[in-house]
Amino acid sequence: MGKSVVVIGAGLGGLSAAIHARLEGCDVLVLERHDRPGGKAAALTQSGYRLDPGPSIVILTRIYERLFRDAGRRMEDFLRFRRLDPFARVHFEGREPLDLPADLDACRSVLREVAPQDLAGFDRLIETLDQVAPLLDRTVFAHPMDRWWRLADPRLARFAMRFDLRASYKTLVDRMFGSDLLRAFFYGFPSYSGLTYHAKAPGALLIPYLMLREGVWWPEGGVGAIPSAFHRLACELGVEFRFGADVVGLDARDGRVRRALTSDGGAYEAEAFLVNRDPLTAGEWLGRKASLDPSFSYFTLHAGVPRLVPGLEHHTLLVPRAFEAAFEDLYVRRRFPDSPIVYVNATHLVDPSTAPPGCSNVFAVVTSPAIEDGWSWEEEAPRARQAVLRTLDAFGVGWKEDEAAFERVQSPPYFAAAHGNYRGSLYGPDARHWPWGLFPLFNRDPEIRNLAYVGGAVQPGAGMPMVTLGGRFAAGMVARTRRRSAP
Repeated sequence: MGKSVVVIGAGLGGLSAAIHARLEGCDVLVLERHDRPGGKAAALTQSGYRLDPGPSIVILTRIYERLFRDAGRRMEDFLRFRRLDPFARVHFEGREPLDLPADLDACRSVLREVAPQDLAGFDRLIETLDQVAPLLDRTVFAHPMDRWWRLADPRLARFAMRFDLRASYKTLVDRMFGSDLLRAFFYGFPSYSGLTYHAKAPGALLIPYLMLREGVWWPEGGVGAIPSAFHRLACELGVEFRFGADVVGLDARDGRVRRALTSDGGAYEAEAFLVNRDPLTAGEWLGRKASLDPSFSYFTLHAGVPRLVPGLEHHTLLVPRAFEAAFEDLYVRRRFPDSPIVYVNATHLVDPSTAPPGCSNVFAVVTSPAIEDGWSWEEEAPRARQAVLRTLDAFGVGWKEDEAAFERVQSPPYFAAAHGNYRGSLYGPDARHWPWGLFPLFNRDPEIRNLAYVGGAVQPGAGMPMVTLGGRFAAGMVARTRRRSAP
């Protein structure tokens, strides 16, 4: 007998979708090709180190809290967070490291010392976002933007009117800040949503704002504790899981998916299907072929270093002098920068159990092109690795060639093969192909009425809080479809 809902993929978005579908009264089965839940956010162990090889900057914990509250549970019984202070360290080449404190007033004091000319622009930005950020909670974060008339919501208009919509994100930043330090810090945030700084993307300013206003957090047990807590909640609610179930096709007839087909010959019937996979690659299960340009991806280098590496904080940003050329390489030329800006996550500094005593758990991340036409990641990956190592060495946080207990690389071909990301992109197609050029792809399938998607390539967007919200969006869609089709 089939289930009410089959969820394909137990990444964070799929787990959220399963929980919300269960809360809607659905009988839910989750099919996951890997042997554990969590997707890219799942923890791994290697050579005595515990790795968080995916998302690492944790913000908007209230979104997780709401999920547990909706289920009638207390989040602290499943998942606990503590706020990081400082929330980041910025190494700008040729200058002393700068720690960014968790308190907004303390950040203003730091700014007054290092870039006093930018304090007025910073204050205006915070004041503006204080006024308009709550509007997104009641619009983009509340429901998918999947109907043209939702664009006419006056709350969205109020948000947009506070910014010059003719100006690119880069222009907005350059008008506010004159120092290299502030510009380098802000320039990278559009890429967190798959955009460039040449896009009209004032919403990207919300990311640093939320870091300052609501905090950057560490989940006890590491980032992998978040999907583990979701999985535990789903099990308590009665969601069924089957790991090692590799979906290879969807049997669709008359505008409906009837069965999910697995590589071992299994066929799972359901009234509705939720897919935690990029719609463009999931479309291959329906015989579709996508040829759109991809958005951005990441190149990561994870290493276990058998000593304490100096100069790092839990979150550290390494900014070379040639940072503007690096952004142009990425955003305009769509190539891996020769001198990349490198984000480093060092979990051993906040949780020593993630590394053997006296050792460092170093996770270096660079925003990169996805699988682009005209060049090969097989050839590019060694060059990218050397570029990352050069930057680490330049800031004194690198390691000798044969020193590391292990090195683990993730590049766009890995994300495509292991997690179904379209051409290795973490955000789906390039933003030129987004609905109205403004929002990620729709959650609902355009042709199949009982099929919806969740994940970083669909609304409300990428990042752990957003895919958690997307799970609620997708579950609500299939629940409404089931109610309309009920006798």
